[in-house]
Amino acid sequence: MAKLTQEMKDMLAQLTPASVATASKDGIPNVVAIGSINALDDEHLLFATIFTVKTLRNLQENPKIAIAVIDGKNFKGYQFKGTAELLNQGPIYENVVQQIEKMPMRLPKPQYAVKIKIEEIFNLAPGS
Repeated sequence: MAKLTQEMKDMLAQLTPASVATASKDGIPNVVAIGSINALDDEHLLFATIFTVKTLRNLQENPKIAIAVIDGKNFKGYQFKGTAELLNQGPIYENVVQQIEKMPMRLPKPQYAVKIKIEEIFNLAPGS
């Protein structure tokens, strides 16, 4: 079972855009930058679907997902692979909505909170 370290959580908390990769049921890939990736706990990531039409459609067809976060200044990064669950009600979803509402820019209400069960973690630092 893959678990987040404190270093990984700290990197995610910086709110730098992460690259999120999904694929349709036919295997057509899509990559998008997401700025709302957070650690939910030691085994799950979370983000909001706001402007991610293809990503949302892909996750509805195929819940497999990969997320890469990179700290280019320190030459560190991680790739997380797992399975996504789309939530549009309940405490996790409501918490995501509240976080989006607190942001300095006005954004639409998220359609879903995407909860990712982390299955694999890869170190992206050079030479690792």
